[in-house]
Amino acid sequence: MTAPDTTSRVAPATAATEPFTPSTSAIRVFAALGLLLLAVTSVLFVTIVLRQAYSGDGASGPLVDVAQLAMALSAIAGLSALCLPGTAMGHGARRGTVWAQYVLAVGGPMLAAVDFA
Repeated sequence: MTAPDTTSRVAPATAATEPFTPSTSAIRVFAALGLLLLAVTSVLFVTIVLRQAYSGDGASGPLVDVAQLAMALSAIAGLSALCLPGTAMGHGARRGTVWAQYVLAVGGPMLAAVDFA
């Protein structure tokens, strides 16, 4: 009878991946948190636009449409990173989409705050 080899030098498949890379489910949680951030920045966006409209010359800043588009693209990016299956989107693409989601969500109110007058 031979005993099984317990001192195998072959590394398991899970050790071959980088240990600090977040899993797909963790990235999906960050995408869901990004949608919550988008709700908060939407309120901030409306506050900035209304404050600009009621003070000064009565018009909001010139980049309001661009800011609104950035926030809409943030929602699309967040929903795609959250809802698309793992076979449709790779790990790196999902991570990049979540980064883009956060940048667009924060960039929307920043663009709306620009007022050249």
